[in-house]
Amino acid sequence: MTVQPDMPNLIFVGSDTKRQQWLTHHVTSHWPVARVTTVAPGDIATRTRALEAGEPDALVLQIDFGSEGAATHGLATMREWLQLRPTLHCIVLAENGDELSAVKALKSGARDYLPLARLTRDALLAAIAEAHARRAEAAREAALLGANDSDPPFIDVPGYTVIKELSTSNFSSVYLARAERLRRNVVLKVMHRGSSPRELEDAERFQREYEIISSVAHRAIAEIYDFGSRPQHLYLAMEYFPCGDLRDRLRNPLTTEESLYYLRSIAEALRVIHVFGILHRDLKPANVMLREDNAPVLIDFGLARRSIDEISMTGAGQVLGSPYYISPEQAQGQRVDARTDLYSLGVMFYEMLTGRKPYLGRSAVAIMAQHGSAPIPTLPASAAAQQALLNRLMAKRPEERYASADELLADLDPTISAVA
Repeated sequence: MTVQPDMPNLIFVGSDTKRQQWLTHHVTSHWPVARVTTVAPGDIATRTRALEAGEPDALVLQIDFGSEGAATHGLATMREWLQLRPTLHCIVLAENGDELSAVKALKSGARDYLPLARLTRDALLAAIAEAHARRAEAAREAALLGANDSDPPFIDVPGYTVIKELSTSNFSSVYLARAERLRRNVVLKVMHRGSSPRELEDAERFQREYEIISSVAHRAIAEIYDFGSRPQHLYLAMEYFPCGDLRDRLRNPLTTEESLYYLRSIAEALRVIHVFGILHRDLKPANVMLREDNAPVLIDFGLARRSIDEISMTGAGQVLGSPYYISPEQAQGQRVDARTDLYSLGVMFYEMLTGRKPYLGRSAVAIMAQHGSAPIPTLPASAAAQQALLNRLMAKRPEERYASADELLADLDPTISAVA
């Protein structure tokens, strides 16, 4: 039977019959038309039939982290599925897991990590509902664009084969591609060329991003492999990070120790670019990638400026950057310096500690206004010891913040280590 687009479609990988029955009961009692397919680990034939039956909402894997062998095998199984269908929404049902297990699962490609010891019907259904909503939205977008999900988009960049589109915006499109010369997967960023003032400005920004990243050789900055132009577009080939970004990592709670580790590591990356006279100006979780050893890497320097000494006021009425992470002075189009990046890092630190953004609103203007006037949020009791640090990072007036990444790092415990 072919699964219809509006029919919830779930694949359960595991050998626990009772768990499978429990999951199927709750899913089908909530969605009577749902389809739940059980695939035993290593059953290639059933796996193939399940994928051919339609696009799954989610792949649910039960992984026992109680032994290193079982955990390694379970995570390897998930990666095998993702190689066959990179867009799969993977939900890990973790047995005998802990925070370290969650990190390993997310780094291996999981979208959700649900500890079995605390798993409830509502939590399970919420995770599946989110996966179903994501697939439905992707299907609607594909229908509007007339796209065929089975065929990767054709991009005329010699030497690169596009595997799939990762994201798109008014400025550029980003693809996962195979570089023939390097024999590895890369991120291919492509910008359409045009002659309008806005398109010429975008082209200048694209060129600037290449010049900035390629001028900094450091592990905390994404590596550039290639840059070129075609009649219709400019392109940039850069390092690919299969472990994803900090935004995905924040889908699951971080401990205070993990939050401090990321704070210190990102501050060290900012120190590097600031030494080179570069301001990022668009620091946010989506622009912080993670290496396999959990080390953060800065990407997306499209809004960056080459020399801090040359930074001037943004054009009148023109505000660039994410409204959730923008500094008060940047939101107001005023002069910015290194303290702007540190403010954005402070907003991220709050989100890492609490799991939510400090300021929300119905519009970008409403959110940006809060950065300038709303009180600095109070941390919960579990993270109250970090309030003084947050207050200096998110101070409304730049002169009340840390003056530099070096000053911030001097206040942080140098023994903070990475989460393996």
